Order: sequence, then structure tokens, then C-alpha cells
Amino acid sequence: MISEVIDQNPTARNALRNVGSNRPPPPAPNDVAEKLIARNYLSWSSVSTFLRCPKRFKLQYIDRVEPGFVSSNLVFGSAIHAAIESIYRALFVGATPPDHNELMSTYDAAWKQEQKPIRFGRNETAETLRDLAGRMLDAYGAHRETLPDGELVGVEEELRGAIVQDAPDILGRIDLIVRTHDAIRIVDFKTSKSSWSASKIEEAAPQMLLYSELVKPIAGSYGLPVEISWVVLTKHKQPRIEVHHLTPNPDRVVSTKAMVAEVWRAIQQRFQYPIASTMNCSTCPYRNLCSAWEGTT
Repeated sequence: MISEVIDQNPTARNALRNVGSNRPPPPAPNDVAEKLIARNYLSWSSVSTFLRCPKRFKLQYIDRVEPGFVSSNLVFGSAIHAAIESIYRALFVGATPPDHNELMSTYDAAWKQEQKPIRFGRNETAETLRDLAGRMLDAYGAHRETLPDGELVGVEEELRGAIVQDAPDILGRIDLIVRTHDAIRIVDFKTSKSSWSASKIEEAAPQMLLYSELVKPIAGSYGLPVEISWVVLTKHKQPRIEVHHLTPNPDRVVSTKAMVAEVWRAIQQRFQYPIASTMNCSTCPYRNLCSAWEGTT
């Protein structure tokens, strides 16, 4: 038998052992990502897009198809975020925070940066949304003094790290990093049509759990744990400001990393099926392309 011949022949035995060792190492995950999606990292936005609809992920990140429009919710949220960011940029350097008119100027400038057609919701216009933005920013200005006090460590901080095994680096942009007396707190600002429930916090948790891992080296340098906060600005007629907190659970962090690793494996296998739903499809800028899909490309 061939196994007996190999066992009795040292040269053949060594050659067989060397077959595996002579193989080139597999490409690094960052290099694979660069070839596949033209970026050598994963963002939470890309991961969550795949989770919602692999077909949209393919069109957006692999085929890099330009969307036909952008939703007003996305433009509005980005413009509100830019205005709030300007407050903390000023505080970070010891300057006077912008007043209402300056905040609205920042909002307007961010809105005008959007070059794609904007699709508005029912009864929405640029003017009605601007009026809402003014009320929301006023509400935030009145509430800001009640937020946790501490030292600003970072504003719109971009962090990157290899925190998921066998997957590309994770890149995150964290709205605020604040050092309090007992923790390094990472803060995410959100706009929402309604108040957040416990289930909404659970839905938002994976992104911030990943970010908490990126912030660990900073927290470690202070000898402090990482805590998570969301500041939610509601779109009510009388806007409200909500603050929600979460302490990272180690088991939940492990499961979140495992989920990202599974998503990465699925991306490499070119899973591209659509997930049809009212929530996904009604505002999807790739809807027309997807409706013609026959599962052959």
C-alpha cells in the first residue's frame, strides 16, 4: 500500500510533510477586503447593510452602484449631527459654543453638501425639516447642561483595530469620548421619530459594543472601564432629549464579534439574496435594480 511505502521511505515522508508548509499563506483579511469592496476594513454601516439585505450590500459595496437618491432622514440626521459636533469642537478647544444662528448655519451647510436627489417623506419639505431642526437644536441646548460632566477626550474620533479574528480591521467614528470620574464614556447621537424602547437599545448595542473594544486601549491608559451612552433627539412637535446608558457585557461583546466574523465569511462567499420587507424596500435607493434581479448574477 502507498502508506506503507511512504512510511518506509524517509525522503517521501519528508516530502509529504512539506506539501502543506510550501503553500503560500492565505491573504490577510484586510487585503481580501481591499480587493472585494475597495476598502481594507469593515465599518458598522457595511456590516449592518449586509444584515438588513445582502443584495443591497452587493450593489452598494461590491458593485459600487451610485444610488439614485438619498432619504431625507439620512440627510437630516447628518446635518443635525454636524451642528451638535460644532458645539463640542468649540468646547474641546476652550472656545465659546455656537449660538442658535451659528448652529443653523452649520445645519444649512451640511444639508447643501448633499449632491444626490433627496427623497422626502409624506408632508416633508426642506423647509419643514429645517424648522424641526431648529426646535431640536434648541431642545438640545437647553438639555446639554444635564449631560454627564467630564473631560472631553475626543470629538468625532476615528479609531481602527483588528478586534475580530480572521476579519478585516473594524473602523469606527465615535461622536464623543468623555472621561468621567469612573469611566471612559463613548457617546453616540441619534435622531428618532419616537422615544427609544429597551428593544431599540438592544438593536443599537452591537455597533457601540464594537466601538467599546476600539476604545479599550484609551480606557486602559486611564485605568478605567468603558461605558456606552446614546443621546437621542426626538422629532416630536416638542422635541425631547433622552439619554440611555449601557455597560458592555463581555459575553455580548464576544457574540457580537462572532456575528461580524460570520458576516465577513458570508461576504466572501458572495451571498447576495434580497430581503424584501416594507422597512427595507420602501426607502431603498436600489429598489429598481433589485426588482429586476433573477438570482443569476
